[in-house]
Amino acid sequence: MTRPALPAEALTTGAFYGAFFLFLGAHLPFWPIWFAEWGLSAREIGQFASVAIIARVAGGVIAPAIADRLGAGRVMLGAACLAAALLFAAHALIESRAVLLLATLATAAAVSGAIPIGDALAVSATRRFGFDYARARAAGSVAFILANLVVGWLVARMGVGVVLWWVAFWLAAAGVLGWIHPGGGRSKAERERASLREAAMLFRSPVFLAVAAASALTQASHGVYYAYGSVHWRAQGYSEDVIGALWAFAVIVEVGLMVLFGGRLVRRIGPIGAMALGAAAGLLRWPLMALDPPMAMLWPVQALHALTFAAAYLGMIAFIAAATPTRLGATAQGLIGAGAGGVVMAAITFAAAEAYVRWGGGAYLIGAASCALGLTAALWARARWDGGEVPIAPAP
Repeated sequence: MTRPALPAEALTTGAFYGAFFLFLGAHLPFWPIWFAEWGLSAREIGQFASVAIIARVAGGVIAPAIADRLGAGRVMLGAACLAAALLFAAHALIESRAVLLLATLATAAAVSGAIPIGDALAVSATRRFGFDYARARAAGSVAFILANLVVGWLVARMGVGVVLWWVAFWLAAAGVLGWIHPGGGRSKAERERASLREAAMLFRSPVFLAVAAASALTQASHGVYYAYGSVHWRAQGYSEDVIGALWAFAVIVEVGLMVLFGGRLVRRIGPIGAMALGAAAGLLRWPLMALDPPMAMLWPVQALHALTFAAAYLGMIAFIAAATPTRLGATAQGLIGAGAGGVVMAAITFAAAEAYVRWGGGAYLIGAASCALGLTAALWARARWDGGEVPIAPAP
């Protein structure tokens, strides 16, 4: 029997992730280099990155909450991506540090609002149309790899200015796809609108708070890598082509996990177990990165990204799907990802701005400490979660 084709809703969800990660795959590795070419020092790059994360916290918590409250996920998603595209394009006109900082804050807020809303809509679509979330999300990872390689090649030959127009174009494409996302609410569950009181009750659950801490600490452990990975490799003499390939290889292994057995891994060891696995992998990855390993060792170390990012991320998504009602999906995504994650990421990135100037690659040890705390929180939550929804109303 032939295998049925993917439903159109899965393809549309994957297309949104593809467009968004074509943006992100250029922005994460090459935007710090764009900053450096613009004229920022290494310390200023870290400071801009850490301040931007504060804006991400605000945008990533407020926008999803509004989307859930109004039942307007698709509208909010499309508007956030299109606004970010326009803001990035405006960078071409910026000539002062003050204006650059304002633009950095504005783009960070817009982009961060899109991420949890897009994830919540994707989970909603998988529930309704019965396709595998991990495989749809893997389309984004494939696009991330493509952007790493193509933009690395373009920057090496045309200069870092190409990054600006690449990110603006693909954010605009993501905005268009956001308007038609199949995760928009039609079922009774999706038509129910969340109340602010229900959202606030999430903070009354110790398990939810522990999972938020575990996710935040594990994902934020990548802060040094995101802010200084490309800058540090460039200082070591690696070309933009090689830097792009290193980023791409990490995501290739991530895609392999998501497509081949990501869903089965989460079902086998549980959502919080997957998060604990990601944190444990970080206790190996970041100390090795702090040693400035030679090229031959960099590839297997980069392969650990499949666990430090993908396993932890899939675990968090699965926890939210199981532990929170559909009407609070985007809100919960925002509270854990942009809220808790953004606060910890801001702290780590700010600390990295000083640590990298003083110790270079030794700054990666900050990520190891973050993973140690994340693992502790995950194990605590795993021992106490019964697998059901966390309470969002006072006990009678």
